[in-house]
Amino acid sequence: MRNLLFILLAGFTLWATGCDSTGGKDGTQTTEAGSRYTYLSTNDDGQLAEAGEFIYFNAILKTEGDSVLINTKEGGGPPPVIQALSDSIVTSETGPVEDVLRNIRVGERVLIRANLDQFPRKPPGMENDSVLLYDLEVTEIIDQDEFTARQEAVAEEARVKAEEVRGRMDERLTFSEQVYNDYKAGKLDGELQTTPSGLRYILHEEGSGAEAAPGKTVSVQYIGRLSSDGEIFDQSFERGSAIQFPLGQGRVIPGWDEGIDLLQVGDRATFIIPSELAYGPGGTPDGSIAPDSELLFYVELEEVL
Repeated sequence: MRNLLFILLAGFTLWATGCDSTGGKDGTQTTEAGSRYTYLSTNDDGQLAEAGEFIYFNAILKTEGDSVLINTKEGGGPPPVIQALSDSIVTSETGPVEDVLRNIRVGERVLIRANLDQFPRKPPGMENDSVLLYDLEVTEIIDQDEFTARQEAVAEEARVKAEEVRGRMDERLTFSEQVYNDYKAGKLDGELQTTPSGLRYILHEEGSGAEAAPGKTVSVQYIGRLSSDGEIFDQSFERGSAIQFPLGQGRVIPGWDEGIDLLQVGDRATFIIPSELAYGPGGTPDGSIAPDSELLFYVELEEVL
């Protein structure tokens, strides 16, 4: 989601209706670089960024019909951040978010309207739209030293977390192999549950955390095996980090969207996913999963954001 966010927040030609403001914060504002925006709320006492400082903000990207594409406040993960540019390096080619937010105080919200006809290509799902709306709110401004300290803390936290995940790898690999062997021997036949679509699953351990739901961002540790011979074709434990994705939006195979939706944080389960809910008759482009392959995934739901 973060990659999509910053693709959409790149520099595109902007337009806005109404007259340019000649003072104050009413009406349409125009920066020296030509970016146009309107205020949704103001805070004249809020901090204003100086060049080189870092601006944290919330962003809601939506269509003119108010269909929300991205909401960073609800999407989970750290908020987006940009570095305030100096006047000397801002040009007409500067992205509108970088250009506009350096003029916005903490606690203020602005709206930018982007003309989709100026995009190299329209974002998926917006082929029939003409406008993309950026609703942006500045939440915090910090200097370089504070930003560096925060980044170092985040990196250290990620390192510790990765080591903890890798430390569980051998035990999880052994467990998933036993589940695979039991499945092939028919020992799980009485325990497997089956959904109307044909997904089969077994819940090994029940958690007590938040329930997964479509639209929520989930973090999942996993081990993927081929049903044919038990070969592992992918897993997250060796990498030390979970896969994170918005549930129910087709970012993963259908068997995952359906299966993870059955879980809550702390659950450990195995999905047996038929080919039609996985990679179908085409398999994967790299050949790691052959056409019409049934897959087994051991999964752990870590977070729901």
